[in-house]
Amino acid sequence: MKHLSFLLAVTALALTACNNKLTPEQAKNAVMQGETDRLPILLQNLTLVDDITIDSLQLLVTDEPMQGMLYTTWRRGKKTQTIIVQVDSIRTDLNRKNYIQWESNWEDAARAYFIKSLGF
Repeated sequence: MKHLSFLLAVTALALTACNNKLTPEQAKNAVMQGETDRLPILLQNLTLVDDITIDSLQLLVTDEPMQGMLYTTWRRGKKTQTIIVQVDSIRTDLNRKNYIQWESNWEDAARAYFIKSLGF
């Protein structure tokens, strides 16, 4: 009987450890915070942009790997443009505990901003 209860306890512990699934809310918080922290580095490389504000993140896929669209506002002087930044591969990092990774496509967003700025 002791062996059976020990086996059940170990099984329950293993199932609980494997159930550490990334929630959409955790993903949104991590991406929004990470991209906000990254903005100063992006802005120093975009000479024709005065400021970028991250407005929201809309997740399109809510199971790992998640993906979504980061809605941003780009400013140059008094002129503003809404630009969408694609965010892919949002998932927990298998090698680092409590770490969430993703890929954001700021290069395409910058290209879209400059094309819009030229009036195309």
